[in-house]
Amino acid sequence: MKATIIFLLLAQVSWAGPFQQRGLFDFMLEDEASGIGPEERPGVESALEPLGPMCPFRCQCHLRVVQCSDLELGTNPLKSSGIENGAFQGMKKLSYIRIADTNITTIPQGLPPSLTELHLEGNKITKVDASSLKGLNNLAKLGLSFNSISAVDNGTLANTPHLRELHLDNNKLIKVPGGLAEHKYIQVVYLHNNNISAVGSNDFCPPGYNTKKASYSGVSLFSNPVQYWEIQPSTFRCVYVRSAIQLGNYK
Repeated sequence: MKATIIFLLLAQVSWAGPFQQRGLFDFMLEDEASGIGPEERPGVESALEPLGPMCPFRCQCHLRVVQCSDLELGTNPLKSSGIENGAFQGMKKLSYIRIADTNITTIPQGLPPSLTELHLEGNKITKVDASSLKGLNNLAKLGLSFNSISAVDNGTLANTPHLRELHLDNNKLIKVPGGLAEHKYIQVVYLHNNNISAVGSNDFCPPGYNTKKASYSGVSLFSNPVQYWEIQPSTFRCVYVRSAIQLGNYK
């Protein structure tokens, strides 16, 4: 009996063909020929199927939470009439807004007081109204470069008491905005490429300068029609580093 079983096993081995190494492509062809794809086999996912929904740009995605901070609205055909008064008021923790390269002609009204940065570069704004910045006590950086601003209302800077950077370069200003000398924290002021023809001795620093006002770390006035040699040296008495002042001839 044992001899019969051993004989049968040896016969099956002898009838089997020799093992041949086969590549992955052979198995793929075999699957196609059988009509059974990976999606029909249990436990195997198709490589063509998406892994899941894509996370929105500049957002952080978790299992059940999509966190998107800051309202980026640049390069849209927006007009001032298209932004309702108080459109952002419900966003109590919003810190950053950028509406650049659009067709708006005024600063949006009713911005949230939580803002720390407001970027409105490359628009068609012609004037800065004091009321438009009222209540922005936390604003630290205001970007208004590349507009058509010819005037900044008196009292505008008083509505932004913690402002540290003011970018008004590449506009149509004819004088230095009022309120810089009295502002306690402002340190960077860009006014180059405007139409400023004169700079007063008290435009940047208070008459009785004291250490309570932050020193400027950057003041740019180049490419204005003002003759820089006519500016009194005492004009920048609240600037500790002279290299922080950029003057030059009008182009």
